[in-house]
Amino acid sequence: MVFLNPLVLLGLAAAAIPLILHLLNLRKLRTIEFSTLTFLKELQQTKIRRLKLRQLLLLLIRTLLIVFIVLAFARPALHGTMFGGFGSHANSTIVFILDDSFSMAAADERGELFKQAKDAMNRLFELLKEGDEAFLIRLSDLPKASVEPATHDFAALKAAVDESQVSGIRRPMSEALRVAGRLLLLSKNANKEVYIVSDMQRTLFLLSPGSRQGRDLADSTFDSQVKFFLVELGSKPVANVAIDSIEIRTQIFEREKPVRIFVSASNFGAAAIHDYVTSVYLDGNRTAQGSLSAGAWGSASKEFSATPKRAGFIKGYAELESDALEPDNRRFFTLYVPERINVAMVANSPADTRFITLATEAGKSGENRTLLDIQQTSMQKFPFLNIENTNVLLLSNVPSFSPGDADRIARYVRRGGGLILFPGSEIQPENYNTVLLRALNIPPFEGISRADAQSSLSFQNVDLDHPLFATIFEPPDQSKRAGAGRIESPAITSFVRRQTGKQGRTLISLTDGNAFLSEYKIGEGRVLVFSVAPNMAWSDFPIKGLFAPLLYRSMIYLSSLGEAVPSFTVGEEPAVSAKRSQSNGAQYTLVSPDGSAELIRPAGQSEGIASSVLSFRLNRLSAPGFYEIRGGSVPLTVFAMNVDPRESDPRKVSADELAKFWQNAAVNPSAVRVIAPTDELQSTVLQLRFGVELWKHCLALALALALLEMAVARDARSSQQSAPALS
Repeated sequence: MVFLNPLVLLGLAAAAIPLILHLLNLRKLRTIEFSTLTFLKELQQTKIRRLKLRQLLLLLIRTLLIVFIVLAFARPALHGTMFGGFGSHANSTIVFILDDSFSMAAADERGELFKQAKDAMNRLFELLKEGDEAFLIRLSDLPKASVEPATHDFAALKAAVDESQVSGIRRPMSEALRVAGRLLLLSKNANKEVYIVSDMQRTLFLLSPGSRQGRDLADSTFDSQVKFFLVELGSKPVANVAIDSIEIRTQIFEREKPVRIFVSASNFGAAAIHDYVTSVYLDGNRTAQGSLSAGAWGSASKEFSATPKRAGFIKGYAELESDALEPDNRRFFTLYVPERINVAMVANSPADTRFITLATEAGKSGENRTLLDIQQTSMQKFPFLNIENTNVLLLSNVPSFSPGDADRIARYVRRGGGLILFPGSEIQPENYNTVLLRALNIPPFEGISRADAQSSLSFQNVDLDHPLFATIFEPPDQSKRAGAGRIESPAITSFVRRQTGKQGRTLISLTDGNAFLSEYKIGEGRVLVFSVAPNMAWSDFPIKGLFAPLLYRSMIYLSSLGEAVPSFTVGEEPAVSAKRSQSNGAQYTLVSPDGSAELIRPAGQSEGIASSVLSFRLNRLSAPGFYEIRGGSVPLTVFAMNVDPRESDPRKVSADELAKFWQNAAVNPSAVRVIAPTDELQSTVLQLRFGVELWKHCLALALALALLEMAVARDARSSQQSAPALS
């Protein structure tokens, strides 16, 4: 047995008061002479004996009454079997784990869960005694939680908790447990305890097979004397609707051209949702709106169409109505709409690019500017062409290539350049096969076929799912989706016989089975190979309606500029690539969503084709929103950080799931106690620490003794008044 308030035991000295009073009240009975009454002598002895017994009984009752009152205030407790035989005065090492993930922003009738969590932590700190040592682990601190020496400054510990805020970072509970195990392993104290204050969200405790979480638990080492307390918050289920993901389905972005945005949301609630308003914003302006409906614990999705009004980096997000958890109602994305694309055309003669030039001129805007910046040259001048600033390289009717030129083109493509290859009447197929196509690992040309107008070929199949054909045509009839019936096919009289091969993708095939247009992904770049020359001698393709938009979009597609910028999850250390600033010696800064800026340094630099590419390995980013990397005052890239969608599921962990969690951590379930939201925290912890408290029993016994004392004392007074004194 131990006493939770041992100083109160000094009050046991008061148990001597009834004995002292009893001794002081002893007095000799007054003698009264009677006539000879022999028969009363026996009565005298009997009365005196009973009176003395009652007085001794009263002395015992009053002494026990004081003893039990003092014991009730001293709070005696019996040791439980789960904690061994350690006494209550041994120093303790305690690890406090605070769940500060954004699901703690929900509220119940007691208020916000995170405020309840901080109040609970402060009440737990009051149980710390001199000589104890403590660690504080917030989930947002992981995986690089502080392993500084334990603190004995409990006021500083309280201040750290009071200053804590709900974080967008989500880390699994297994990581916190692994850190706690490492800290306790180094402790020399006999008592070791782990307190977890959380809403007990199931996704924090679930383990995926083979995941890092499972290995984290396997690395945890807890001895048999470690005690675990789970302080559960939240007394009612939380209904939440969240945006799970955003998919940008358009792959070629142009100013004033619609972008298809696919939004997926989940309903984490027992009631269905109907007509839940969802909006899409570009540059802060709402460009699309719709509604979603989903059943209980179901999901819904919808495709929106939004149109960027300018070039450059476009900041966008999808947003739901407000609900219990705000951070997951908005999901961010970034688009880059190119303003200029540098295209280098290399041809045998100007006639080989005449129709191509006309097609690109068709893309001029009202300001007489086109997205494409065309530079034309011949193969003789190709060695002097600076392809470092070129986004797309177009080769038309180039007769042959030297091994050096072929290697240069291959390196260009592998490092991210785009290549368009047109044949012509001057090409040497054998040179192409053994030099250029071999360097690019593209199947060889089988030869050139020529026919008259009566035996001309046409399109057989067109891959309408490819980004090149998106938005060119109306939504296709499913019955004709794989065919070319919806596209006006050219009459082809001359073409290069070739097969795409397993390395590529056939975008358009001919009626004889040969490929008309093929795509190859080589390294970081792409190659488009046409089977006809861009002139009227081989086909009437240059005057068909498909020619101009296909060439225009091909250059945008191959430039790798008009595409969605990758987004990251809050808490990650993202690796971000960006174009080098045009100003030499510029400082690079990272601008956060709140507008604050910090200097950063590129981790490395690779000489790409469109421009030099800088790689930045950033520190952990803790807030959702848009981050911008600048070179001087020039924005190099803008990327989005989003909250982890797993945090949006507010369901609590079940008993079976929790048992599996502790089993993986090699923790005996008898060493774990869950403190419910309705439990009185401090007294429950003390009771679980030392076993069952007896103060209520002591108080009940004291009350019973008080009643007994009243009855015995009244009877004793009556007997004393009626007892004669005989001599």
